Amino acid sequence: MAASRQRAPRRAGAKLSSERVDGSKGGGEEALHAIFQSACRGGKGRQGPGDDCARIVPPRGRALLWTTDQVALGVHARRDATPEQLAVKLLRRSLSDLAAAGAKPWAASWTIAAPRRTPFAVLERLAHAFLAEARDFDLPVVGGDASCAGALVLSCSLLGLEARGGTPGRAGARAGDLLCVTGRLGGAVSSGRHLRPEPRLAEGRRLAERYDAHAMMDLSDGLAKDLPRLLARSGVGAALDLDALPRALELPAGARGLASAVGEGEDYELLVALAPKQAERALRDSVLKQCGFTVIGSVRARRGLRCRLDGKPAAMPVGGWEHAWGAKRR
Repeated sequence: MAASRQRAPRRAGAKLSSERVDGSKGGGEEALHAIFQSACRGGKGRQGPGDDCARIVPPRGRALLWTTDQVALGVHARRDATPEQLAVKLLRRSLSDLAAAGAKPWAASWTIAAPRRTPFAVLERLAHAFLAEARDFDLPVVGGDASCAGALVLSCSLLGLEARGGTPGRAGARAGDLLCVTGRLGGAVSSGRHLRPEPRLAEGRRLAERYDAHAMMDLSDGLAKDLPRLLARSGVGAALDLDALPRALELPAGARGLASAVGEGEDYELLVALAPKQAERALRDSVLKQCGFTVIGSVRARRGLRCRLDGKPAAMPVGGWEHAWGAKRR
């Protein structure tokens, strides 16, 4: 799970203020639950919210995939982010996990934990923005919860229908595979794009179903952190061509631009390992070409990561994000 290190640019809109919620004036949790009940679209196999549990019956013969993610104010977005930005980022970064599994979104639930002083109008805006974004993705919201807490933390759980042929996961990369990425890398945090990432849902399903992806994950913490995770899960190594990385257009040339492309994080693009013949086919795919699809290296049997830059051996720039506990602040 990536974080923005509070570097997101300032955005207009209401902030979380120090006013106190007055539950007697319609600011209690039942008023918040009512928003979700009135907006619920159950559909086949889905019933809720309104009871203690939502009832979920998957289509016959289809496996369900489950993922959960969160947005903490001051960690995943700056404290001046608007309620709409927080809700949109929460759903979209959660959907990116389903994209990495090649899954089709099927149902969602979410929670709001906020300080007691938070104005109820802010919580309403969070709820309505989340529901509106879910509607844009044709995704029913079947439940959730709300509580008071010491800080604002939003969480989202999603169910997805597994792709035909199964889920790539991170553990299937094989020696000889080509490593590819969608889109462009870098600049997401510094530009503010991380507040509205584009989950590569269609691309993920395509890579899983049409091109038999051996392994796949989304790049949320930066290539410098995420690629080694995929390699470790697969028990393999890789050769990476740093010159081939598709960098965001606004990035400067040279070391600064490269550092952002591999280490800034929150790109939410897909990293995938494909057999060479499948990669050749995927490079001609119109859907993948539209978002951008680039070969950046290959998988090796021997563990470890070898990089080349300007045709010479090079070290992977240090970067990426990792949550840590118990460490002293610098």
